[in-house]
Amino acid sequence: MKKYILPIALVFTIFTSCKTDFDLNAPYKETVVIYGLLNSADDSAQYIRISKAFLGEGNALVMAQQPDSINYADILDVQLAEELNGIVQNTFQLERIDTIPKDAGLFAYPYQVYYRLNNHKLNPASLYRLTVRNKQSGYVASSLTRIVKDLNPLVDIVNPSPVPTTDFSAQNMFSVRFNSPVNARHFDLVIRFHYTEISLADSSRTYHYVDWNFPDQFISTNSSVITFPYYRPDFYVLLANQIKVNPLVTRLAGNAAAGYPAIEFRIIAGTEDVSTYFQLTSPSNAGIQDPPLFTTVENGVGLFSSRLIHSEFRDLTNASALMLTDGNLTKDLF
Repeated sequence: MKKYILPIALVFTIFTSCKTDFDLNAPYKETVVIYGLLNSADDSAQYIRISKAFLGEGNALVMAQQPDSINYADILDVQLAEELNGIVQNTFQLERIDTIPKDAGLFAYPYQVYYRLNNHKLNPASLYRLTVRNKQSGYVASSLTRIVKDLNPLVDIVNPSPVPTTDFSAQNMFSVRFNSPVNARHFDLVIRFHYTEISLADSSRTYHYVDWNFPDQFISTNSSVITFPYYRPDFYVLLANQIKVNPLVTRLAGNAAAGYPAIEFRIIAGTEDVSTYFQLTSPSNAGIQDPPLFTTVENGVGLFSSRLIHSEFRDLTNASALMLTDGNLTKDLF
């Protein structure tokens, strides 16, 4: 069940939460905070962040640095049930993982706690119900989501075409076009350029990428063709702005270590709940003093839903590769 509630003294990020303004005379109420987006294109693992809201005397920013302020100990029973036509088909026990690195910041680091489902192919025809139970207190929170179906490249993707190369050298517009996946309402496109740096001193290699991000799109129906237009030569403007000249390395397009060619088209699609969440938290709502807080969690807060990340890889055409190495904007980079 999704609800709109007022953010009474709760400050959220995409994976964490704390309570910073509180009544010292009020009793503590356990509140689980859940963030997880199931991805049907990933059969290897699904990760869900489960933490807790907290209160206490003193500076909340100091308390947020303590792992036990935001993370549960190993006392949660976390299950994911796969339901089809109202009947539970499978129930999976999620594994607690506390070794994933986290950068320094507002909340406790260097590690963060996630709950993981391994090696399961999600069924887009099913609903998935997450249930979190505190084995000590008996507290239970839950959430239910549909799954965004993966794209069939031969049927659903119009552009880029199935040919193995893509062109950025032509002086014209191009559009990435694909059919809206089932259950998707929110869309992003990222064109990622992979490249390799080789040290001239010792021939060691490091691998990097630059992202070309496009504005989000939102739709209200399933039967839509999604289009992201761009001017092809802007690709080189992006690289010139994001990559610095370095005379100590030579660069190659692509990432041979990972088996990636130069260009990755990352198509990202989210459910209606994801769409609502992003629209409510968009910069256009930054001026609202008390914007509504959207949650899909019953007896808790957060966002548990589904987001597809589908990648299509392409090499550069010969003309595009030549412009990369000889063009005015990037000839000093490659």
